[in-house]
Amino acid sequence: MSKKKKQLKKTINHVVNHSLERMKKLKPAERLELLLEIGEWIFNDLDLDDELMVPQFKKEEKTIEQI
Repeated sequence: MSKKKKQLKKTINHVVNHSLERMKKLKPAERLELLLEIGEWIFNDLDLDDELMVPQFKKEEKTIEQI
């Protein structure tokens, strides 16, 4: 298995475990909503046009002379 696939598998396992742990603390209606959201990830194809992606901007520090 490639390094990229191993990292993806590790990430998916982490998300699933976190979601299941989170369900313990939620009200029944909130658990249902979370379960539906997870089901959407699993059963629907990913459409990148529908996903919100925020770029990481380079942080610039200003010196006193630049202000």
